[in-house]
This record gives sequence, C-alpha cells and structure tokens, in this order.
Amino acid sequence: MRPSPLFSAPVVLTALALGGVAIAAAPGSIFTTQTPAVFANDSFYELGTRFHTLRDGNITKVRIYTNAAESGAHGVRIWGLGADAPLASHTWNIPGGTAGWQEFTLPAPVRVAANRTYTISVSTSGDHWYAATNGGFNAPIVNGDLVTDVGSGVYGTSAGERPWMVYKNSNYFRDVVFEPEPPSTFADDFEDGDLDGWDQSYAGFLITTDGSNKVLSYSTTTSNAKLFPEATNWQDSVVEARIKIPSWSGPGSVGLNSRYNIYELDRYTFMYKSTGELEIAVRDLDVVVSSVSKPLTLAPGTWHTFKAVTVGTTLEFYIDGVLELTTTDTTYAAGTSGVEVLRQGGAAYFDDVSITAP
Repeated sequence: MRPSPLFSAPVVLTALALGGVAIAAAPGSIFTTQTPAVFANDSFYELGTRFHTLRDGNITKVRIYTNAAESGAHGVRIWGLGADAPLASHTWNIPGGTAGWQEFTLPAPVRVAANRTYTISVSTSGDHWYAATNGGFNAPIVNGDLVTDVGSGVYGTSAGERPWMVYKNSNYFRDVVFEPEPPSTFADDFEDGDLDGWDQSYAGFLITTDGSNKVLSYSTTTSNAKLFPEATNWQDSVVEARIKIPSWSGPGSVGLNSRYNIYELDRYTFMYKSTGELEIAVRDLDVVVSSVSKPLTLAPGTWHTFKAVTVGTTLEFYIDGVLELTTTDTTYAAGTSGVEVLRQGGAAYFDDVSITAP
C-alpha cells in the first residue's frame, strides 16, 4: 500500500499537474489541408458536417471556407443527434473580401460528449455563396479527437432546420474548433471498503483484506470479468495496478485492459497467463484476433506492478517497471480501461489501481 493523497477513494481528477502546472489538451478541427473544388451561389442552403469526438469537451468556434465574394449574415447552429432544436443558434456576419477559412467564436462554448453524433450547420447568406467538393466524404476524416463518416456532408433547403440530405458525399467545409476536457485520472486503493465509482461485467469482484490492507479480490472461475470506472472514455491511457496471484488451480489469465467497448466487448488486453506467459491481445468479444507474447515467470503469492500503456497505435506492457512486451495496432480508437480476469482458477488480488490519460 503506497501512501498518497491520490488514493483512499475512487476519484476522478479533472486535470493532471506537472510541476504544479495543469496540462491542457490542444484544440483541434475536422479539416486540415482540404480546400474546396468549387464555389457556387445557385440557391439558399443550410449546409453542415456531421461528426463525433473521441473525448468529452467543448466546441468553442465554428469555421467555414469562403471565397472573397461571400459576405453577410449566416445562421450558425449546432445540433445533437435526434434533437428537434439546436443546442446553440447564432448569427454570424462575415464582412467579405477575404478568401479562405473564417472563424466565429461562440458566445458560450457548447459541451459535447464522446462518441455521440453532432452536426455543425452554417447557412448561406443572401448572396448564396458556398464552398463544395463532391466526394469530399467518400471516406471518413479523422483528425485527433474529431471523426467523421462517409457522407458526413449534409444539406437542407429550409432556414433554421437541421440539414440531413446527402449529395454525392459532398463536403461543404463547415467545421468546428474542439477543445477536449483536460486529461483525467481515476484511482482507487480500496481502503474505503466499497466499489463506488466502478462498474463490472459479471459479479465477483469483492473487497477483502491482505494483512492490514483492503484490496480488490476476484475468485470465481466461471466467467470473464472486467472492472472499469463508470462512464469513462479514453483514447490514450496508462493503466497501472499491483496484482497478486496466490496460485493457479486451472487455466486462466489476469491483467489489465484498454479501449474497452463495454457493448461490443472489443478491447486490448495485457495479461499474465497460467502458462507462464505475458500476452498483449486484440480481442473481439472474448476471442483473440491477434496477439504477441513472451515467457515470463512471476512468483506466486507475490505482489507485482502491472502497467499497460496505450498511446496512438503503440501498446506497451510493463511488469515491475520493466518494459517486457510491445506491439502496434490500429483496430480500436477509444474506450474505457480497467482490470480483467479471464477464467482464472483460484483467487486474484488487485490494489492501487490507477487509470491516467497521458
């Protein structure tokens, strides 16, 4: 048990500090180097882009690409999925005379939740000018925490109504500036004796004692169980826990996971197996799609520190501070993280569990 003010109850810290300075996440936009193929002014339209984010955060600005002739009042709206009314509605007067990206700062940021669909729409003005590229959404666009799908460019012909029609997968160059919430940490040393703040697939995780310390235990042999913080989503994460396996009485594995989709059961797993191996695996449901492994013997009944690092496409597995196994994979983009037991015969113990967004 390591004494630290970070532990004693599961807590979500809204910012990490480095030398007393909070680490802020960089803002981003959907589009980077894309430019319009044409400009047109054939009619009035509500033009938009559907998107989702990989992290919770705020929309702080709206962007559109104009030619120098475009000017006048534009309606700016942000829509949630299925909402009849926009989450925000403003008028943006563009003076004209400037070609390229124009930015409008929202009077109040609009908070968005990870992995939910939103639409940014900006109407044409009285001059009807707009930018377009047919086929601009023939493939998804992913830039940092912002993600679009095929056919994310949408249009409508009625002012103030959500655009939803798609024409030739066109891109109308409606964009946002998204600021992710600061990185968060979830940590628990289980000394409070409860699992408040945690969720689990399959019952079986309990609080017990190891000497004078309270620890997390799991002892059933009939299910594949995961324990993870409630309502969390990480794109990148560092998962760390002290783990003790007193003995094996059957085949199984114990360890950590990341980018866990609790509905599809997709995830990366970082496990120590009863066969005396470390394994990093890509799992679809509980089936291993691909994996890397190496032999390693851990003394039974001894506490060891497991650490799983998932950053971008890189997966790293540390034991007691030593990098033992690494690989790369592009299958999963985000999800929750936690501890995991796969049909372990006998008991497994966990303590000082922390999940950090690097």
